[in-house]
Amino acid sequence: MEWKINIRLFLIGILSMILTGALTLSIFHKSFDSQVKGDIRLTAKTLGAGYGKMNEYSDLQVYCGNGIRITLVAPDGSVLFESDTDAKEMENHGNREEIVQALATGQGEAMRQSDTLGYNTYYYAMLMADGNVLRTAVEVENMYSDYNDSMPAVVAVGLIIMIISIIFSRVLTKTLVGPIEAMANNIDDIDKDVPYKELEPFALAVKEHQVKKAENTKMREEFTANVSHELKTPLTSISGYAEMIENGMVTNENIGVFAGKIHSEAVRLMEIIGDILKLSELDEPNVKQSFEKVDLLKIATSTVDMLSFKAEKSKVSISVGGNGGFLVGNKMMLEELVYNLCDNAIRYNKDGGRVRVEINTRDKKVILTVTDNGIGISKENQERIFERFYRVDKSRSKETGGTGLGLAIVKHIAIQHNGKIYIESQKDKGTRMKVVFETTGDFN
Repeated sequence: MEWKINIRLFLIGILSMILTGALTLSIFHKSFDSQVKGDIRLTAKTLGAGYGKMNEYSDLQVYCGNGIRITLVAPDGSVLFESDTDAKEMENHGNREEIVQALATGQGEAMRQSDTLGYNTYYYAMLMADGNVLRTAVEVENMYSDYNDSMPAVVAVGLIIMIISIIFSRVLTKTLVGPIEAMANNIDDIDKDVPYKELEPFALAVKEHQVKKAENTKMREEFTANVSHELKTPLTSISGYAEMIENGMVTNENIGVFAGKIHSEAVRLMEIIGDILKLSELDEPNVKQSFEKVDLLKIATSTVDMLSFKAEKSKVSISVGGNGGFLVGNKMMLEELVYNLCDNAIRYNKDGGRVRVEINTRDKKVILTVTDNGIGISKENQERIFERFYRVDKSRSKETGGTGLGLAIVKHIAIQHNGKIYIESQKDKGTRMKVVFETTGDFN
């Protein structure tokens, strides 16, 4: 990481230097060009003002100086006067760019570069009243030749800047990365003494991940311990009853009773294993469930019919109603959710108790409500009933069966269907469990 930052800072420094040099050169070139052109125009206009008062063309020689070259060209292009050379020896200037412009528009200018000598010659031509063209010229050393002359110094300065950039980038990198490395070395307390404000969200995210990871590890450990305990209990009973029968400790009349107990414990064992498998499947993020349009009232009605015998046996009445509701979901999972809620309402009820299941649709929400007037749930237990293997009344669970995983399964199914669970309960007065599903409301 440090190496990458060093390289990038170094490249940024070099690129900045190149861009700054190029921009400075461009600005200087434009300024230099503008100044030379301005000076030569001023000289030409000064000459033009005194041109009409001259008796001879040779009088123009007086104005020569400071590198100014003066040429007078007739309308046919022949040279009438040249300050630096004999006019008679000069070729026709009728095709020169600045002369053509002056004859056409009254003034013209041009710049010609000498690649061999490293000079630029600027020309400015002005049409006089007598039809002749007065041209002034100045020869200036090419600024790029000056630049070439100064190249060794520029290279030396560039190397110095490169060295400074390398040193600066290394110092800056250590300043930036040092505190981050300190955070990494103190990962357990990463949210303390965060060096940069910009790193606070990152530190908090890492801390939250650590807390969540620790909670998940604790949950797995507790789950493993609970699974071991829950499986061991019925297996111990089955093993004990079978051993008693094997050793002849059970009379022939009681063999049926003991066989019934073994069967009961085996059923309980199968229920626990089945619920564990369901939870494992729900915990698997890569398992894709098939979703379809589901009639929740139809599922609730079917579930109530299925549990009616169990409710009657427990001396509990169960009914279903509501204006109905449709949602997109997995039918088998929703059947499991409704079944577990209704089963719990019957299981933790009392003689003469009631269970009411309602499915209603309001404001594009499908609401499943299961209400009972059973034993209720205390405030301190309401926060924990969705934990795996947690039971409010362990003695009742032992009597009526149940794995302690039903509500954990309900919670996972609700989450997968974007549902939220709400509990209203009072000890010894009953419980209302409400699951609210968000829907689009459009099932046409």
